[in-house]
Amino acid sequence: MNTMRVAQIPSPKRPFEIVERPIPQPTPGTVRIKVSACGVCHSDALVREGLWPGIQYPRVPGHEVTGTIDAVGAGVIGWTRGHRVGVAWNGGYCGRCDNCRRGNLFACETNQVLAFSARTGVHSMNETFPFERVNEAYARMMSGKARFRVVLTMK
Repeated sequence: MNTMRVAQIPSPKRPFEIVERPIPQPTPGTVRIKVSACGVCHSDALVREGLWPGIQYPRVPGHEVTGTIDAVGAGVIGWTRGHRVGVAWNGGYCGRCDNCRRGNLFACETNQVLAFSARTGVHSMNETFPFERVNEAYARMMSGKARFRVVLTMK
């Protein structure tokens, strides 16, 4: 079985740990992305600190990624292996519910959010850390010294 390395939160208020997990296969209508960089922002901090109700642990944070599509699920049109992609917190919208038809895609009733979100501007407010320094990156973000979010780069 092929595995991938992830930085997970084992339980509330605990340091990140880097572990191996099985690489999932994409389900119909989805793609799998080999992540090259992942943003970890303050909404993830709520999860790490145990402040987000109903969260189950262990949990892998990060919902702003860039990478390359390395597998395509059945029924996917327009995306193929090798495409470079970037994904924001909003994982999509249905285009059919009342909110989507009114143009309020962020409020889609299907709630296709990748993890947790906070509406922010898209500015150059990132600081980059190697994946292995996830705990240092998190501490910097929580200290208030980071500009906004930290980005973990994968090798």
